Amino acid sequence: MRIGNWGGSGRVKAAVTLSAALVLGLVAGGATFSAFTASTSNAGNSFGAGTVTLSDNSSGSRMFSVPALRPGSPVSRCIEVAYTGTLPAAVKLYGATTGGTGLESYLNLTVTRGTTSTAFGDCSGFTADSSGATLFTGLLSAYPRTLATAIADPNAAWAKDEKHAYRFTVDVVDTADAEGRTATQTFTWDAR
Repeated sequence: MRIGNWGGSGRVKAAVTLSAALVLGLVAGGATFSAFTASTSNAGNSFGAGTVTLSDNSSGSRMFSVPALRPGSPVSRCIEVAYTGTLPAAVKLYGATTGGTGLESYLNLTVTRGTTSTAFGDCSGFTADSSGATLFTGLLSAYPRTLATAIADPNAAWAKDEKHAYRFTVDVVDTADAEGRTATQTFTWDAR
């Protein structure tokens, strides 16, 4: 009397044999893997973000306080801007008229880049850059007001401890419409 059909198929025997071989191989391989191991590590990694730092030599003082401008008598003031950040940065110039009675529409402005050997405000030691020194010439009302429209400094990437001086020259337009008017302006340098 036979139970099941053990003698019939060679396929069943081959499948059972193959399954047994695989199980034995996995057990033996697992034992071998656990007996031979190695690892390595790299500890103490540290990270720090760089800095973007821009300052000027004004010590919080304003460049201009000229209550009685007259046509044909331009006034110049100089300021030095220094970069002390650790990352290279592009610097842009812009500003905004923050008050007054409309003189910005009658005030000619020229912004020149260079170097200086004198203190804030004093332009006697200013020397214009040899190429592309004039960054802006026009009415103060046309001076860029936002970062999106800002004037790009000629140096595309300032490095740590880089300094540049800027001479701002203003002259009132010779028209009766300018008489008695005022303007208050902020000049901004942005590094990113």
